[in-house]
Amino acid sequence: MQLIMKENPNMGEPEVTIEYREISGNVKRVSDFVRSVDKVITCKKENEEYSVPVNKIYYMESVDKKGFIYTKSEVYQTSHRLLELEKMLSGAGFVRVSRSVIINVEKLKGIKNLPNSKLEAILINGERICVKRNYLNDIRDVLLRRNSL
Repeated sequence: MQLIMKENPNMGEPEVTIEYREISGNVKRVSDFVRSVDKVITCKKENEEYSVPVNKIYYMESVDKKGFIYTKSEVYQTSHRLLELEKMLSGAGFVRVSRSVIINVEKLKGIKNLPNSKLEAILINGERICVKRNYLNDIRDVLLRRNSL
């Protein structure tokens, strides 16, 4: 895949054009990612409504059937269910790491092995999240796709 970038001082908003002979997995992933750049999730915090940009989200969690979205330093509540968020954001680099948590791999610093065959995702803000082993292949797949673009 070839990337061509041109600076144009007369343009307002950036424009992305993808040219392809036939749609492939890589083309689909790139288009999903581009669409996700300006996407926001509607959330609430202290009875006020916020639009949280997807690229600011570190991870999402479901606790007692309530959805929470975590940014670098804030926590918001969302009415979206985790499965709905997973479907909405899978092309944007989000991956499930347990039954109740989805992380943004763009915010992933590393994965650490812990005693008793457990794993821990370390995010760039220092947050540590338990990773269930049966989700490890999903993380690897997302990281490999991201690194192959």
